[in-house]
Amino acid sequence: MTEIRLSPQQLNELELMRAGAYGHALRYELPTKGPHNATLRLAGAVDERALTLLDTEATPVARVRVLETSADSRGTWIGGLVEVVREPAPAAFSELRPSRTAEPLSDATLLLGRRSGRLDGTVIVTDTGDAHALAQIVRGLRTDGLRVRVLPEPAADHVPAGQRGELLEHLASIVFASNVKVIRGEQKAPGNGIVVLFTGLSGSGKSTIARQVTRRLRAESSQRVTLLDGDEVRAMLSAGLGFSREDRELNVRRIGWVASQISAHGGIAICAPIAPYESMRREVREMAERVGRFVLVHVATPLEECEARDRKGLYAKARAGEIMEFTGISDPYETPELADVTVGAHGERAESAADRVTLALVGESELGYVI
Repeated sequence: MTEIRLSPQQLNELELMRAGAYGHALRYELPTKGPHNATLRLAGAVDERALTLLDTEATPVARVRVLETSADSRGTWIGGLVEVVREPAPAAFSELRPSRTAEPLSDATLLLGRRSGRLDGTVIVTDTGDAHALAQIVRGLRTDGLRVRVLPEPAADHVPAGQRGELLEHLASIVFASNVKVIRGEQKAPGNGIVVLFTGLSGSGKSTIARQVTRRLRAESSQRVTLLDGDEVRAMLSAGLGFSREDRELNVRRIGWVASQISAHGGIAICAPIAPYESMRREVREMAERVGRFVLVHVATPLEECEARDRKGLYAKARAGEIMEFTGISDPYETPELADVTVGAHGERAESAADRVTLALVGESELGYVI
């Protein structure tokens, strides 16, 4: 049975499902069924008829009997019945969440964004998965003598960003109060951390350019800059992983998670894996943009040039069949659809590429100054 570790927001969605926010049935629906349904999107294909869902501590918490699937460019959507097998790890402020506050309220205020102005009565705040930010806002509201409820914000990957406010209002009216007033406060700006993800074929020059960008940022910026190079990560963070699609995706997911943690604390993370799959690059972008800024750099050195360099002899071994599932030869490289910067084409030198990436990160007017 395939095991899926849920993200914090996917766990929120499961929590809402159990609280009755999507009706009496415990089930995931396909996105075509409408915005007011729980959905589950996975990065890869799904062949099995049963899935085990894990919480953030890798503990099995539910099983899904897969009844239908639907695939698009973002991954595979699952429709099926859910059976809860164990309580997930306790969520922040569990006493304020739907499962612990069964008594319905007549009126409440849903606060979307940062607090601005006077509030009274009961205030509903959303848990986006950032425990520190949630603690700050709950503490501030309680200090002012306000009653607080916490609405888990679901992943709801099928709902466009512009419609998420309506969805949250709908969910709050089901699990907390019959009459919900929405206050759209100041939207919290992302932090000043940055995740820079370099992607490109083996031998494209990713590591060389990433190292030069790292050196320049360390000279120009007051922020701590961390380089997560593909080979070093493979040796340490992802030791033991192979080169199947599943292992490659896990490798990139680990890099994205570590990089997002660096960014969440105000740092700059420079990552240089091959990252051949669009779905995983999109997942890293989603993780990073929850806490700061994300920049995708495509090192577009052509395959024939990468193969001509071949300092490690990897392409020769792949052509001879000695290395299986080698990107660009026996495994696909999906050209980025959403690259913020493209470098390395037409024989561009590493120094020029590093200049352009650095410029994209700090801006021309800020070169030579602190970010």
